[in-house]
Amino acid sequence: MANYEQMEGDKIARDIQIASWKFPDFGNFQEHEVIENDIEYKDDLRIGWGKEFIMEDIYIWYGKFHSPSQKPLAVIPLQSHIQMFFSLGSPMSYRHENEREPFVRFETHQQNMLLLPKKNWYVEWQPEEDNEAFSIHISTDFLFRNLARGHKLQARFESANQSNSPAFLCQRHLPLTPRTLSVLFDILHHDCKGQQKGMFLKAKVIELIALQLDQFEQCPPPTQSDPLQETDLKKMKHAREILIGNLETPISLKDLARQVGTNEFNLKKQFKLIFGDTVFGYQHKYRMQHARELLCKEENKISEVAQMVGYKHATHFTAAFKKHFGYLPNKIRLSLLYFFQALESLEALAAACGDSGVVTLL
Repeated sequence: MANYEQMEGDKIARDIQIASWKFPDFGNFQEHEVIENDIEYKDDLRIGWGKEFIMEDIYIWYGKFHSPSQKPLAVIPLQSHIQMFFSLGSPMSYRHENEREPFVRFETHQQNMLLLPKKNWYVEWQPEEDNEAFSIHISTDFLFRNLARGHKLQARFESANQSNSPAFLCQRHLPLTPRTLSVLFDILHHDCKGQQKGMFLKAKVIELIALQLDQFEQCPPPTQSDPLQETDLKKMKHAREILIGNLETPISLKDLARQVGTNEFNLKKQFKLIFGDTVFGYQHKYRMQHARELLCKEENKISEVAQMVGYKHATHFTAAFKKHFGYLPNKIRLSLLYFFQALESLEALAAACGDSGVVTLL
């Protein structure tokens, strides 16, 4: 059984002396044991907030902050392990001690899975920029237990582990997809309690592993084309922000290209290179995921959600939703209705029981 007071003490130490950060020992937790911490960063290295979940074989971290200095964060791992990294805002890079060049660098809206050996390493980010990242660390045993027998990724990671060197799922980082973002959102904003919390988080981590593996297998092989310039990356990120920030207002490729300062050809080519989908394909998937999240809120009507995500007619929205998810949006509404009716019935039964607290089911 992990010592909760010790974990809380470690958290406080991390807040005060953030320049050197030691990984929590997530390999020595009991099944269903979960520690959840909200973290406030307020030092010369990071200013902002974060959240972490620590459980058996899994450590989940989220941070949103900016850095007033260029000083890197030294990370001290307790063992080699697997990391799934999701870059949500601003570039980040990792480099080992005594090495000047990073062994990996993430741009915004990129993800990958990598094996990190038991070596101290540094995390570096852009000073005075808004940084946002999601990182999931799992034991090698956890990953291998959930891979198909004989999966080639296991052999690759085992070989790298033996040579004490990093290894990657994909040599070219994968773009973040709306579906992946939706799962990350679920992890941050879930309301599970007790043993169910660990079950829920473990299921979401396995889902992310499956999504990354599936995306990797569908990803075309890397080409020999020149890498995008930083100015082009910023233009594509701006294009994405315009797309997801204006779901209610249609925009043409021509207008979008003009707003970000490029032409239609480069917009289509570079957007797909970075985000792994066409401009409107990405927007449509984001629109559907966002619609489903809105429908899960009891106060939102289907017609209102349709307008919020850019549909003038609810029938057109319903058809698009059914095609994307395989079920009608009113299925979510009916499920919620049934849930609240059942909850009201249970509350009425409990009130009728009075002080006895006994309910007889016939």
